[in-house]
Amino acid sequence: MIEKAKTLLLSLTPIALMYIIQIAAALGGQVLILLTGQFMTAIHVYQSPVMDYVVNQYVYIVSAASYGIFLLAGYFWYRRVMADRRAAYLERGHKAALNSGAILGIFFVALFIQFAVTSLLNILAVVAPNLMGHYMEVMKGLGMAEPSILSMFYVVVMAPLAEELLMRGLCLKILERSFPFWAANFLQALFFGLYHMNLIQGCYAFLMGLILGRLVKKYGTLKASMLCHFIINFSGQVISVINFSVLGIFLGTLVCAGVLVVLYIWEKRKNEDYLYR
Repeated sequence: MIEKAKTLLLSLTPIALMYIIQIAAALGGQVLILLTGQFMTAIHVYQSPVMDYVVNQYVYIVSAASYGIFLLAGYFWYRRVMADRRAAYLERGHKAALNSGAILGIFFVALFIQFAVTSLLNILAVVAPNLMGHYMEVMKGLGMAEPSILSMFYVVVMAPLAEELLMRGLCLKILERSFPFWAANFLQALFFGLYHMNLIQGCYAFLMGLILGRLVKKYGTLKASMLCHFIINFSGQVISVINFSVLGIFLGTLVCAGVLVVLYIWEKRKNEDYLYR
């Protein structure tokens, strides 16, 4: 019991590191803007398109920078965490790989998650409009309404890399030292939901975290969850820009669900044929 408590506390340290980096990046950014402003005033430059752009995109610049810093620190931490686990995989003849079939399956899993979540949000907009109003403000802050190059880079590239390294790369692997996979996966998904600090986003992030953790377990590589996360975020940006109809989103959910059922049956039969050879 004491060992599990220690592991639980240790699994929170990567999240603490992420928050420390984000706070430091935000404060550092504010100081740089202040000093730059004072320097420009001293040389009698009172307006700069570059500075205006930096101020306008400040949230995305700081967020992407903090995620980048975490990736550098987290990569070496992850390698250390995985050192013993990788040796165990090799002893069992396990080889992490993503073949074309796995990539296809991950692609449709990601699209299903995106379409299903969007469908539920459309229903929630009717049932609880006030709650959805607050959620939409959060989404606007992420550039979902009017995406820029920086917001796209942060949401589509940096978030999948940094958040997967954080949650499925570090938190999950640390938790698996003392907990069975199902419990470790539940806890890291719970962390992932709470990390978003928004009720609606936190709920679907929790469910998404469960699936992403399972993908890492199934394919034996963090690339699986990173790829899935990337497709989810990218498709979310596409849906917000194209403005899919409600009917189109529901149909997309059904189509993706049907494809996943077909892929599941095909994979199951392929495994059965392999066993009976």
